[in-house]
Amino acid sequence: MLRPFAGQRYMDEPPPSLRSLRYTLQNLAEKYQAKGWSEGAKIQEIVPLIDNTSSTEGSRLQSATDPLRLLDALLNAGLKAGKWAFTSELASALLTFYESVYGEEDPKTMTAMNNLVSAYWGLGQFEAAASLGIRVTSLRKKILGESDLHTLTSMSNLASAYRSQGKLDDAERLDSQVVELKSQTLGVDHRSTLTSMMNLATSLSEQGKYKEAQALNCTLVERAENVLHAKDPSLLTMKSNLASAYRDDGRFSLAEKLDEEVLRARRELFGSHHQLTLISINNLATTFRGQEKWTEAEHLDRELVQKIEATLGPEHPQTILSLSSLASTCRGLGYLEEAKELGEKSSNAMSEALGRDHPQTLAVLADLAVTYQVSGNTEAAASLTAHVAELMKCSLGEGHPVTLSVKSNLGSIYQSQGEWNRAGDLAETVFYRRQELLGRNHPDTIAALEDVRRISWVEAADRNTARVMSK
Repeated sequence: MLRPFAGQRYMDEPPPSLRSLRYTLQNLAEKYQAKGWSEGAKIQEIVPLIDNTSSTEGSRLQSATDPLRLLDALLNAGLKAGKWAFTSELASALLTFYESVYGEEDPKTMTAMNNLVSAYWGLGQFEAAASLGIRVTSLRKKILGESDLHTLTSMSNLASAYRSQGKLDDAERLDSQVVELKSQTLGVDHRSTLTSMMNLATSLSEQGKYKEAQALNCTLVERAENVLHAKDPSLLTMKSNLASAYRDDGRFSLAEKLDEEVLRARRELFGSHHQLTLISINNLATTFRGQEKWTEAEHLDRELVQKIEATLGPEHPQTILSLSSLASTCRGLGYLEEAKELGEKSSNAMSEALGRDHPQTLAVLADLAVTYQVSGNTEAAASLTAHVAELMKCSLGEGHPVTLSVKSNLGSIYQSQGEWNRAGDLAETVFYRRQELLGRNHPDTIAALEDVRRISWVEAADRNTARVMSK
């Protein structure tokens, strides 16, 4: 039998890059078929297409275009469906392949990086998302230029990662740059420019710059109404964001009016089970909860749970979040047993779906702790809230706004237990952190300062009482 020369491959042996990709894909197919996911079967169908490529590496890569295109399509569908664990593994495999074959500066490689950033963000791995986001943004600026739309997309994704990390100044800076560059290259009324303005408004709102966010959202709606149809989906999204800005600022009547308008339009355009309609149902229910209109909120929350479960399935994170929202409404109505049951069910399900350290899981656990507190189980509430605060410190950072909110809740529990020293330490920490992050005039900072003053007053009163009693 003739032996191949050194470096020569048999005709039916894929080159190393494709061989490695095929091995990874086979493992992914087996893993997700075992889970019962349709994506596993789809990958299994694609694997033989890699085997059927021709002999030389160059022609193999050329003929592998079709399976790679199918994999890219499967990845994009997974990202849209929010299947973050699956898409992170597939995106990582594709990035490894593209980078080994084409190098990091090839457009295919940079697109794969950007997809992996999105998957990391969905998984709540914000540090990884930001790190890779910085890398792909730098590469695209170097290769494509700062004004290229691909570069601007990477900058927007990086801003989203910064927002999730609580790096709100960095997020606002990037969002502002993207808006300016798109205004110059596409025009101020271009749909993509308007979308970037929405992102900037979100960054402003999360910093407590509610008036600026409202003004920008109002400008957005006015511009969009001049260039878009009254029921254009983008215009409806802008109106929904404006409603959120009103809600953040406590202007609930204005928020309610817009939320109802958007919900009616989306029901008419898309039907009651469309994802955008479901978002509007949730938004209006949130506005009702903010006004303590518990009966109205309950009606919408129960509708949302039923429809989102039918649309996305019982194990989807959005379905689980809807259960947690319903638990909050039940708590407001005084249905404490149902609130506890729903809160525990959603906490366990979210832990299974996303992991116990994921920010969405921690948010659901924090809400469950509030139910424990309202039910009078302060020991369980304190233990769970302290646990969540510690996990949030690791995953989001000690100074993240959400971490500080949970610490503020823990301080309230300590106050109810009469543990004024622990409550005072937490109140001071929350106040100084919020003042540094959000500014002294932010509503959350003002609320934290009120906590500090209240605890100081109680401690002073206790000292004064002790002094009087000792005489």
